[in-house]
Amino acid sequence: MIEQVTPDSATTTETPPGGLLLVVDDNEMNRDMLSRRLLRQGHQVEMATNGREALAMIESHTFDLVLLDIMMPEMNGYEVLEYVKSDPLLRHIPVIMITAVDEIESVVRCIELGADDYLPKPFNPILLKARINASLEKKRLRDQQVAYTHQLDLENRRKSDELEQARQIQLSMLPTAPPVIPYLEIAAQQKTASEVGGDYYDFFPQPNGKLFVAIGDATGHGVGSGLMVAMTKASLMATEEAELTDLIKKINRVLTRIDLGRQLNMSLMVLEITPLPNGSVTVRASGGGIPPIYVLRPGGMAEEVLISGLPLGVMEEANYTLTEFTLNPPDTMLLMSDGLPEIFNTRRELLGFKQLKSALHQFDVTRLSAEQILEQVMAVGDGWAAGYPLQDDVTLVTMKVK
Repeated sequence: MIEQVTPDSATTTETPPGGLLLVVDDNEMNRDMLSRRLLRQGHQVEMATNGREALAMIESHTFDLVLLDIMMPEMNGYEVLEYVKSDPLLRHIPVIMITAVDEIESVVRCIELGADDYLPKPFNPILLKARINASLEKKRLRDQQVAYTHQLDLENRRKSDELEQARQIQLSMLPTAPPVIPYLEIAAQQKTASEVGGDYYDFFPQPNGKLFVAIGDATGHGVGSGLMVAMTKASLMATEEAELTDLIKKINRVLTRIDLGRQLNMSLMVLEITPLPNGSVTVRASGGGIPPIYVLRPGGMAEEVLISGLPLGVMEEANYTLTEFTLNPPDTMLLMSDGLPEIFNTRRELLGFKQLKSALHQFDVTRLSAEQILEQVMAVGDGWAAGYPLQDDVTLVTMKVK
């Protein structure tokens, strides 16, 4: 029989400030005495006369604490305790075992089965209150931890969803394959880090034979960087500016005026490549905040072409300069984001531009294709990392004059 004890007429009908407790004992006198003491302490109390009834109640109610007698018919306290503590949905409920003073072996067995505490008979009011309050406080702290962990899981899931959205935005901004250009071999590759960065590259062939190439890196991670990339691509596709510096200034103004509640910027370089009748090509470049262009020439030459200027989106009235140079067959340009020189090894040492340039001197551009050069440059980074995880996206574009 399942019983519920309610406060007498002298008590309030409002919900007591304590917990919801279940008293399980086949002895009516013990049940009644213990329950009334608990009511006076401000708890709600329900009662069960044996273990089987107790389990039915535990599975259908949300109890804060169970006080469980050991010796009962049908199902004893050991069996109830073992069942509760083996169930992942119930094991967090504190269980205080009720036992005789001289039943030390029973106490030990209960503790081994997972009991949180025990109360000796006859009940000492002070000890009863202290042990119940301690168990309820333990459960309260545990419930707080569970709620905090749940909230943290929700926040992590939200951030993961945001990063996945940003990754999809980023990937949609990239070309599926380099364009076919009569005077150039082109290869491109991007390795993404565990979190979404904001690396971007793109190609814009023109009807007059020119090729515009963009490469950049938005600061930060998540939707913000994805939005910076999207705005940059939209500006590149929509612009009608003839001069590269004017184009860069226009994109800079657009990005500066984006208000995302935090400072974001875009390291960006745009190149205008023009074929010449003699087989050479001229390259005009402008931008800011981007690693240098590396020009590989026959004989192991590796030249740095610096592109000076602030990252776009930092200052609306920033100035940008134009850099021009000429390439002859089989000269090869390397464009990269800062993820390559900033690769770490297992000792947390950076690859750096100096070591990267030293490795580039070993490449024979006369013999290697653009794709092979790209693979060898990527191999330099992989060899340096030696398995250490990427901290940022690595983007590389190689263009070899045919």
